[in-house]
Amino acid sequence: MSKGNSLKPLHSISIEDVENVYREYGKKLHEKIDATRDAYLGFIFPINRADLSAVSEAFELSPKVAQLIYKKSKSFSTFKSPGRKFGQLTNHIYGASILALRGKSLDTGLNMVTNETIRKLAAANEDVILEIAGVRACWFGRIFFPAQAFANAIAVFGGKVGPEALFNLAEKYGYASVAGARKTIRGDFGIALWLTLLGRAS
Repeated sequence: MSKGNSLKPLHSISIEDVENVYREYGKKLHEKIDATRDAYLGFIFPINRADLSAVSEAFELSPKVAQLIYKKSKSFSTFKSPGRKFGQLTNHIYGASILALRGKSLDTGLNMVTNETIRKLAAANEDVILEIAGVRACWFGRIFFPAQAFANAIAVFGGKVGPEALFNLAEKYGYASVAGARKTIRGDFGIALWLTLLGRAS
């Protein structure tokens, strides 16, 4: 998770990189995964193998790397039924892992994400955001989260973007709704944006 000239695009991530991240940064990853669960108001979002493959393809991760992340994460995950040996891969694990795999700090890796930069970052990665949102539509297309939840989840990794800026962005793409005075973002778009920032923002 070093910074600077060691920053890696996801398409160049290797099997060795995955092995190293889970071996060397396990404790820190668990801290950030727990913080992300809190940021999402306690909700946990499991990922199955097909879902992981589709999202990883959008990020241009190699199939072998994606499958190793799946395998490692099932052993790494603390989200499991009592008595089961293996846990389940979740968005929280996947998101934190891809930030670490890029060589970015788990504390400050999203510090470029602010109210002033969020629209530009989204526009630069629009194809990936909308592709992942499409993949996630069957899971999260009918669920709306408070905009604050996504602001919280970005802040876990050093971002400083407010719920209003995120709501306005979601509204631009047709993924925002208002419930009384509560501004909400459709889950598929919000999670796709969060994952894409972790995987692509620089």
